[in-house]
Amino acid sequence: MTKQFPDPPHYPPYSAWTDPTIHVTVTQEPPEEHHWNFSWLQIGKNLGAASCAFVPANLWASALHDVEHQQSAHGAWFMGGALLTVTLIRFVQGRGFFNRTVLWIAVLGLFLALPVFSTVVDVMTGGGR
Repeated sequence: MTKQFPDPPHYPPYSAWTDPTIHVTVTQEPPEEHHWNFSWLQIGKNLGAASCAFVPANLWASALHDVEHQQSAHGAWFMGGALLTVTLIRFVQGRGFFNRTVLWIAVLGLFLALPVFSTVVDVMTGGGR
């Protein structure tokens, strides 16, 4: 079985046929007026989560305070840091309201219970009191 292909079109030499010319016009859009974009802060969501987390954060702070006085400050920092690490990982995996609230509980509990400023100074200077 033989396939029949049509003959190619026959253009006489030096005819009016020319290759098409393609013109591309690029227009540059003017830059936006505002350069500061703070939408990543999500102030409303964080204020809502922090306000919902305040009471449980006080309970977590009292637990850390008890651990600090009965055991040691290192144990309280370990417990607070472990909870903060786990909640931060969970928050990065899913940025829901529950994860945001639990993260605020961990952060506020650390700041309410443990001497953050003096510990940061001790770590930065390498000395203890």
